[in-house]
Amino acid sequence: MRDISLQEMQKIELDLLLEFDKLCKAKQLRYYIDGGTLLGAMCYEGFIPWDDDIDLKMPRPDYERFLKLTEELPAHIAVEAPSRKACPHLFLKLVDTRTVLVEHAGSRVNHTGVYIDILPMDGHPEDGPEYDRHLKILDRYNDLFHASLDGFSVKKKSSSRAQRLKGFFYPFLYTPWRLYKKLTKTAKKYDYDSCSRVGLLIEGDPIRERFEKSWLEPPIELEFEGHLFPAPPEYRRHMEIFYGAHVTKPESYHNLPQYPGTHDYEVFWRE
Repeated sequence: MRDISLQEMQKIELDLLLEFDKLCKAKQLRYYIDGGTLLGAMCYEGFIPWDDDIDLKMPRPDYERFLKLTEELPAHIAVEAPSRKACPHLFLKLVDTRTVLVEHAGSRVNHTGVYIDILPMDGHPEDGPEYDRHLKILDRYNDLFHASLDGFSVKKKSSSRAQRLKGFFYPFLYTPWRLYKKLTKTAKKYDYDSCSRVGLLIEGDPIRERFEKSWLEPPIELEFEGHLFPAPPEYRRHMEIFYGAHVTKPESYHNLPQYPGTHDYEVFWRE
């Protein structure tokens, strides 16, 4: 099997994004480029040179509508969604099935293809005790979910007998699928379109990723690799909160400090 270079990988991801964008526009689904993709659009009009993924976010209502339309995607594109059979993550991945990506995540090895990430945004309660309680519950479920992926191995190796007992029983009580269902149900408690504040609640930073919905509406278009994609109109403020004020300064354009990649993987074309 032939290895896929970073540049090839970026092109495959861009093609996935273009197909996703085409379907979203045809069905009038809202989504936004996010994370390193949004930062790349702002500073490089495309990929950050060393970036190896594409990040998107969708309001929960559109996210769930998209799940019902996946058969309208080209045949070589699959949607990996959490399921009872396999639940290695909490969000959707759009995958090019002509490729193989072997990702090493701690003690786990995930087999998939080159993908882009699509994360759901949910409504947030207003500041106060209810907001604090909501985040506390989600934080606990998030911690349990990620621990469950490794079979609660940290607890099993603990010097504390009580923790080791939890490490024995927790895999039966808290499977990734059960925790995903609990997380999703909790995150959906506050209707996205009825809330004035929205953001990522699962598999994200619910504090830095929480903002006024007016920051998103109406979307603007930013150039990314020669194409225009929807972005939040207040994207600069969002980037400052998430990455720091330095990223929006002119000296950062085409000149971001390089950070080592966080993904450990092998990627190649299928035979």
